[in-house]
Amino acid sequence: MNTEQLGIGILYNAALPEYLKEHFEQLDYIEIIPDMFWSDEGRGKNPRFRPLPKWMRQLDWIAGRLPLVAHNIGISIGTIDYFDEEYIRFMQKMHERYQFKWHSDHLSFLKLPTKGPHDHNAGIAIPVPYDEEYLEMIGKKVDFIQSTIEIPFLLENNVYFVEYPEQDYTETAFVNKLVKGHHCNILLDIHNLYTNAINQGTCARTYIDELDMSAVMEMHIAGGNDMNGFYMDSHAGPCPDEVWELLDYAVSKAPNLRGITFEFHESYFPLLQFGGLNRQIELARNTWNKYHHKKPAYECA
Repeated sequence: MNTEQLGIGILYNAALPEYLKEHFEQLDYIEIIPDMFWSDEGRGKNPRFRPLPKWMRQLDWIAGRLPLVAHNIGISIGTIDYFDEEYIRFMQKMHERYQFKWHSDHLSFLKLPTKGPHDHNAGIAIPVPYDEEYLEMIGKKVDFIQSTIEIPFLLENNVYFVEYPEQDYTETAFVNKLVKGHHCNILLDIHNLYTNAINQGTCARTYIDELDMSAVMEMHIAGGNDMNGFYMDSHAGPCPDEVWELLDYAVSKAPNLRGITFEFHESYFPLLQFGGLNRQIELARNTWNKYHHKKPAYECA
């Protein structure tokens, strides 16, 4: 398995084309949401997945300049009695074309299957119960994904607003057991930990201490905002100071980390502008460089 360390990336969105034309050299990779680049016509359609030409031209331009990783939103790995294998096979074709370094999705469910060609979408990633039944179900799906797409597959921790009662495992124990039993990896979202700490009173550092950090391959960072008494993982501009502090703590404990990705929603681009994006990338790189030292190109092996 390729274990190349990439460095600092950004999650692609519609606000970034002009920024990338002038500043792509600031980045080591781009993370994409593959679902943005094609439309799903629904089960039973042929072809089912139709590329969006304008978006695909942008993707081809990026792929010619920087490595790509994929962050899916369509697997819905936690939906019980449902698994869209056709979607996974299409993602394999995307990988063949673009050679993603790794791919990921959320440890949650998003889709609610229907009898028709299209699923209902919950509109938010809903965490799964941490019990034996779900562990077995998700493990089987992870095995299929990894046997179909032979690059590392990562699962991301979630924001949650309520807890399921009487669970068999804590979140970290569930994730550790899933990782150990099915050889997948972890995308550790630092801002999600911060959000849960504010809303639920959890300790983000304790979560990091309990997690198998050797399985963490990527980290996400972002900003958020307050809404109706809750702090939201809205990707609203710059990272809070506490997120940078948590990132430093987590990176120091992640020996196999390959990349740190900054996320922001395109609607908050006016808050950041080019200078603000460069500042977030600079701060992330400072943390990366504190624990990772790339060998100069001229240095002999």
